[in-house]
Amino acid sequence: MPEGVLTRALLSRVDGYHGEEMNWKHIVFGVAGFAFGFWACMPREAMLQPRWEVLVINDVGNGLAGARVHELRQDYITHRAGGTSEQTADSYGRAAFPAVRVRSSPLLRVIACGRQIASQGAHASCGYHHDVTADVDGYTEAARTVSDLPIKSRGKLLTVTLRPQR
Repeated sequence: MPEGVLTRALLSRVDGYHGEEMNWKHIVFGVAGFAFGFWACMPREAMLQPRWEVLVINDVGNGLAGARVHELRQDYITHRAGGTSEQTADSYGRAAFPAVRVRSSPLLRVIACGRQIASQGAHASCGYHHDVTADVDGYTEAARTVSDLPIKSRGKLLTVTLRPQR
């Protein structure tokens, strides 16, 4: 590269836009960028699943005592909130599973989801998956309904209706 071209390129940066002093826009965007970065990196508690109360009833509406209720849960982002639980229904056919919470930063969740999308494509599982099943010998599932518990923040009520096998 000729010497004159390099000298002009270096001097143009000093004399041009890059040589100006910082103005208020630089300060505002710098502070905003720092605040956003701080927010994105700070771990916080997120509720992945509310409390679930399960009611297992027969087709007449009576509770099925002794029903085995299985819960399968998996968080494909943090891999810390997965697992299974099993409860036995009480004499009224009720079982309960506690809420699931996890501590992670939003940035960690975005990076982990991006890695899964890059490796598995657009149909990658980037969220929390949850499934509840109820088993009673001699019965098969006929219907299930999900509703909120009376106090909204308490969780969800899953009613599983079983009918006798034929």
